[in-house]
Amino acid sequence: MQVNEQSKGFINQIDGHKFKEMLFSALLWLKEQQALIDSLNVFPVPDGDTGTNMYLTFLEAVKEVKKNESNNVSEINSALAKGALMGARGNSGVILSQLLRGFHLANKNNKNFSRKNFVDSLKKASEVAYQGVLKPVEGTILTVSRKAAEGAEEAFNNKLDLVGIIKNTIAATLNALNKTPEQLPALKEAKVVDAGGQGYLTILEGMLKGLSGEKTFKYTELELVKPKKRRNIQTELKYAYCTQLLIELKKEKSINQIRSDIEGYGDSILVVGTENVVKIHIHSNHPGLVLEYGLKLGSVNDITIDNMRLQSEEKIKKEEEKQRKEFTASQEIGIIAVGQGEGIKKILSDMGVNIIIDGGQSMNPSTNDFLKAIESIESLEIIILPNNKNVISAARQAASLSDKKIEVVPTRSFPQAINSLLVFNHEADLQELQETMEAEMNKVRTAEITTAIKDSKVNGIKINTGDIIGLYENDIKVTGNSYQEVVSKLLKAIVKGEELLTIYYGADVTEEDALELQKALNEGFDFDEIEIYNGGQPLYPYIISLE
Repeated sequence: MQVNEQSKGFINQIDGHKFKEMLFSALLWLKEQQALIDSLNVFPVPDGDTGTNMYLTFLEAVKEVKKNESNNVSEINSALAKGALMGARGNSGVILSQLLRGFHLANKNNKNFSRKNFVDSLKKASEVAYQGVLKPVEGTILTVSRKAAEGAEEAFNNKLDLVGIIKNTIAATLNALNKTPEQLPALKEAKVVDAGGQGYLTILEGMLKGLSGEKTFKYTELELVKPKKRRNIQTELKYAYCTQLLIELKKEKSINQIRSDIEGYGDSILVVGTENVVKIHIHSNHPGLVLEYGLKLGSVNDITIDNMRLQSEEKIKKEEEKQRKEFTASQEIGIIAVGQGEGIKKILSDMGVNIIIDGGQSMNPSTNDFLKAIESIESLEIIILPNNKNVISAARQAASLSDKKIEVVPTRSFPQAINSLLVFNHEADLQELQETMEAEMNKVRTAEITTAIKDSKVNGIKINTGDIIGLYENDIKVTGNSYQEVVSKLLKAIVKGEELLTIYYGADVTEEDALELQKALNEGFDFDEIEIYNGGQPLYPYIISLE
């Protein structure tokens, strides 16, 4: 560590080795505070928590630093920014990656790290983060980062050394953080400060601990991703042909009636659609019978018939490793989607999704997860369906980093993805297809049932840990003591003449429970149809689509 010659003990600048210690210390402190930061999330639902996402993002950043043996501050910050960019998870992780990109841009030619460099780094970090958000909201990590930079500049002008500047920065950051409830009513109602701002404060505190020698960081590699389970390969198939077709209905026929009509033709049956268009997927030994049935109902197109028995075991293994089907020559646009639950993944796969990234609530995929999926698809044009509001940012960031043409359809839920896939056409213009799918996704509304993971107050509703809560379009509407009670209360509050209700039941719900719910809703509501599917999703016992 270098010391200013004019005043012994006055730290004017540090070398790269010490700067690394500060980053390692910040990671350690962020890990220790992860649960606290998670607890500040306004909604008491199991989601992609801020503390977890910021920690995992910063971990990937520090891992990249560890790979770089250089003690040049410029190279260290370059590695830090690269790791954060690729490892960014959730909205908070993406914003953190932008902050660290600002650090990199402010230190492109710096061998050491001085007082002035620290001030410039914080200013540039805030600028880049603001630029990266389409509609910046005050009272968030953006505000906190701007005030941190102002605090650092004030301390520099008062001729404090690096330790003094960081201490002053932390004080300014804490002051800004404590004011966030006054800027965002949702924070005030929940009686919490902004979680992202708390995460940024934690990183600055950790850097100070590293500079002062308070924390000693022993870096160890952490295994973050568990190996994905692979499906069993069936060598003996009961049905030989996978048949898919789209029917533009000319005769009035309900989805339940269609499903009942074709049950005798095979298995793995999926029937989805609207009153005008229906998509059928079925495994059958007589695809001609399925086509003839479709022609009786209307106009048939987008026909796909695959002979599953002709696929070699080696090819199947390769497909399992990639998790989804390889592209055929005629498929010009690929689809990547995010999903959790075996049932949900199967539905997405059956509807033509090529790569399914395991994730969603409580497990937000990183930018790098999307990039790996993008690289594994042969197509040069790709549609991405994030299926979670906290995943959209990472998907868009990955799209901007790829040489391929990629459009993100900003689906916030699985039902929105299903609706958008109904109009997918791999021969369409990519941008026009994105616009068409986005318009279609907005025709469906989503309700979700889950369990509160902490005490809170949201939208004037007092919520206790363990309460069953009903969300509509990601907003908490009702609470209760049982799933059936909450579903009924929620639908009474939100239904506005919808005709079709589709329910995807989760891993913690039995088929009997789901059918009992279906019966109760048929008796209590006037829907034309109530469909039930096994989604197998964790954390959310019921995901409900209204059309």
